[in-house]
Amino acid sequence: MASAPTPLFRKGIIDALPIFAGYFAVGFALGAAGSAGGLPVWAQTLASLLNFSGTSQTAIVRMAGDAGILAIVLACVALNLRYILLSLAIAQRLAGGHGFWHRCLIAGCITDEVVAMSLLRTEPLRLSYLLGLAVCSLTGWVGGTACGAWGAGWLPPSALKPLCLAPYAMFVAILVPAARQSGAVLRCLVLAMVLNGGLHALPAAIRPGSSAAMLLSGVVAAALFAWRAPAEATEETEAPDGGSASAAGNPSTPLHP
Repeated sequence: MASAPTPLFRKGIIDALPIFAGYFAVGFALGAAGSAGGLPVWAQTLASLLNFSGTSQTAIVRMAGDAGILAIVLACVALNLRYILLSLAIAQRLAGGHGFWHRCLIAGCITDEVVAMSLLRTEPLRLSYLLGLAVCSLTGWVGGTACGAWGAGWLPPSALKPLCLAPYAMFVAILVPAARQSGAVLRCLVLAMVLNGGLHALPAAIRPGSSAAMLLSGVVAAALFAWRAPAEATEETEAPDGGSASAAGNPSTPLHP
């Protein structure tokens, strides 16, 4: 007879139910947009299962029509670099007794909202609780994507067209709150847009594709501001009481994996 789930695992599932709802809605919209762009249902479902990241899934939907595999992989790597910092935050709160493979399993569960929910707990974090969060959240994400990709064929064009704007709306929802909180982030975004426009203005013989231009301008702008203004960005996102106004504690942070 299979053993019953541990209380911490059940607690993780219950705590992740709001995340499940948000992930399902965003995944449904991205799945429908991907199907409208010609991506098969199985490919989108597999991408959601193996790539537990809303920003990367958005990049895949956005770039699938005019970018190669290498450009999509590089874009996903660049967009997911923040998980290095999020993993460090979780590692400092883990209870003792978690070996290397346990930590690898936990690393596969990391998303912005899972980290935010985990850091709200005062006691040390354990694998069973984090797995409960991850299983519930991943089910919402993969299930929403699969339902959206499959259901797109049943939706009327009047309902499908707005869903095709989901990738753009998601990027706006991610970037605007950060730009409102930090002048350095706002200037970085403006620089990335200027660089992207400059790349598109190059002669056709040396002009990169739209996806390559987006990736190149974003990486260059982020690297320049990480080098020139790291202290300024940290000071502007510091809370009035001396704490950090990061995504883990900011209720206005958009819900995405």
